[in-house]
Amino acid sequence: MPDSHLIRDVFPKPSPSSTSLGFELLALDMKTLTTRVRFEGRPEFCNPTGVIQGGYLVAMMDDTIGMLAGMKAGKTKLPSTVDLHTHFLRPVRKGVIEVTARLRNVGRAMLFAEAELFDSRGKEAARSTASLTLNPVLKPAT
Repeated sequence: MPDSHLIRDVFPKPSPSSTSLGFELLALDMKTLTTRVRFEGRPEFCNPTGVIQGGYLVAMMDDTIGMLAGMKAGKTKLPSTVDLHTHFLRPVRKGVIEVTARLRNVGRAMLFAEAELFDSRGKEAARSTASLTLNPVLKPAT
């Protein structure tokens, strides 16, 4: 985790959405623009068949991509997801979930990212690609 200590500079405290998903940073490498995050697949995320509802899985991948994009953008730009496309490969049951993400192309106004989600057995269960805009951080309106 060579760069994990840097996260508090950009994100002084976790967002409520990250906290609700059980976000735990495992690895962050700003040289390779990659990260790995652990989430908690809670029983309350499950649908009636006992598997985690897909929206929660997408939120975990979006949260991971967003954090990595925010780290790259720093404090002067705010990444905002424009498009997130997901393929679900297998059902995910409650338990530990890990997401890996990487930034593929970074420009002045846009960036592109990919993420993979792994179930508690370490099997790939979903993958996403995303496009994000980099918006200037403005001072709050007075």
